[in-house]
Amino acid sequence: MRKILILNGSHKSDKSDKSFTMKITESFLSGLAENAKDFEIETVHLADQNISACTGCFFCWRTTPGQCVIQDDMTELITKYEEADIIIWTTPLYHCGISSIMKKFMERTTPLLLPFMDPEGGGTYGRPFRNPEKMKNKKHILISTCGLPTTKNNYEGVVAQFNNLFGADKWEKILCIEGELLGISQLDNLTVHYLDLVRIAGKEYSEHLKIPDNIREGLEKPFIEIPTYLKTANLSWGVDDIRMRDLDGGLIAWTYMKQVLAAFNPKVRPDLDAVLQIDFTDLKERYQLVVKNNECTLLKNDFKDETASINLNLSTLERIFEGKIDAAQALIEKKYSVVGDMNLLNAFFDGLFGSVALNPEKKKKVVPISFKNTPYWFFLTIVPWIVSLLFLDYSALFGIVIPLVICGILCTIKRGADLVYFEKGTLLLFSLYTLIFMTFGKNFDGNTFAIIEYFSLALIWLVSLLKTVPLTADYLHFFNGRNALRNALFLKTNRILTLVWSGIFIIQGVITIWLNTTFMTYLAAIFPLALLVPGVFFTMWFIEWYPEQSAKPE
Repeated sequence: MRKILILNGSHKSDKSDKSFTMKITESFLSGLAENAKDFEIETVHLADQNISACTGCFFCWRTTPGQCVIQDDMTELITKYEEADIIIWTTPLYHCGISSIMKKFMERTTPLLLPFMDPEGGGTYGRPFRNPEKMKNKKHILISTCGLPTTKNNYEGVVAQFNNLFGADKWEKILCIEGELLGISQLDNLTVHYLDLVRIAGKEYSEHLKIPDNIREGLEKPFIEIPTYLKTANLSWGVDDIRMRDLDGGLIAWTYMKQVLAAFNPKVRPDLDAVLQIDFTDLKERYQLVVKNNECTLLKNDFKDETASINLNLSTLERIFEGKIDAAQALIEKKYSVVGDMNLLNAFFDGLFGSVALNPEKKKKVVPISFKNTPYWFFLTIVPWIVSLLFLDYSALFGIVIPLVICGILCTIKRGADLVYFEKGTLLLFSLYTLIFMTFGKNFDGNTFAIIEYFSLALIWLVSLLKTVPLTADYLHFFNGRNALRNALFLKTNRILTLVWSGIFIIQGVITIWLNTTFMTYLAAIFPLALLVPGVFFTMWFIEWYPEQSAKPE
């Protein structure tokens, strides 16, 4: 079994304050573990160890060969280092070098060398290992992050040091530039792809003890373009640039709003033309984010007509972007308010200015946004019911069997994981109706089946209220952004709509029962269908009205 020793040179060793470099290391290890089952992995947080600095006494060469006279944790660590097959050096870039605690560790490995100098070719000289059988074939990997946007004029010293210690091109490295973005939760959508590539690098290394060139090239690319990064990184410190002290006009939230601006992601809503106004009620400050031509401008005066306005405290906005509160649930609870176009709020929820938390404690089913999951497709799924109710009183074939065939065709077209609750329920019920008809066909009565169908529809919609996603939300989410099914306000709106439609179907069933006792019995199944028209218009109105009313200030 091969032993892997991870030497964490970051001063952040606590899990609650994990270093960016360890995040990358853990992604590398997750890939390593996918194929390799014969690895024994141990992590040493050097910041937690008692490691004194090397004094250069050279007792380990003369008096106690191979053993340091300093008695501290290095006595045990140097044995682990010598016995390991792979060493992963994990360190942030500090002042164009490795961290001080890692440098101390490196210096204290001097006992592993002999004092003699040997020529190594090319006019270079070095000292041989005391135990070459253990040290010569040892593999080394350097994983490091820096806040700068390029390795140029930053990592040359570190690379040269590792080349001198382990041999040029005989060790692997992952040098992450723009590493500060790993600590900005709003930009997780950018960094997650990098961490996944690191995982792939670990998987490849487990097989070949090498990171492929194409993977290495991907790991060397910046997360975002350098000008954008400089703006984002400089703002992430949360302190004012003293060179710009006179330009903020004394506004408290100006620096934070520039961070929001830097997180703008035009891919969320390409070609959006809108003005989002932010009113900080606690600071009495107003800002506008003007989106046009896939660019965004931050205004602190000379305001334009807003598309939507968000009214909240600065701390509430910070907690939303930090993922500490559910943005939609906070809106329902009146922790902030919104006035104006709710479509712009949906874009905000989708990450127009960085990712926000929506239902962080519950995983919502995400249905792909496609024609098959829109209200247009819903109209097709309701066709079997309408056909059935129109023809039940005239022909069992057209009233039950044909709708089953239509339903089967629709489910075959959509099929698999894309099928939602209503479509499965429709197929199941018409299969059951067909079975009942085949069993009791002689006593078939169209109006009786119509009554059953209306109440079956009501039952389907009522039962969906017990689900995480109510029935109408499976289709209406198409118009409300990619995160609609994680939006508590959208789900609440659809829960009410689903309940209303359940009531409509119950009313239709009651009307059918009543008409079946009158001279209009031949219209008993068809006439209640007229209620669908006002129901559709109510839905179109309510899906806009209710969220707007819920978002308004009290």
